[in-house]
Amino acid sequence: MKDEKERDNWELPFHSPDHQEEWYVYRCPKCGMDDHVPDFVVDEFAMVQKLKEGEMPGVACPECLTKMVFESSYIKYPYRKTEGDSELQ
Repeated sequence: MKDEKERDNWELPFHSPDHQEEWYVYRCPKCGMDDHVPDFVVDEFAMVQKLKEGEMPGVACPECLTKMVFESSYIKYPYRKTEGDSELQ
């Protein structure tokens, strides 16, 4: 348990607390599963699919393999400490 607390407080080199990542939420029309996909994965899919400008690439549902539908996106700050983060004691 102590090792986990120490690992939570490691500082990652080359990453600032202001670093942000965009994530995309896709929903499966068949089984209803939501999948949160990081921007670099969506960018890779977009590079190999022929898309119209502004069109989001298709992503397969990990549960039933149906083509998922883009729902929304959000910004995540993975290297920022938030309230409630554990501190070393």
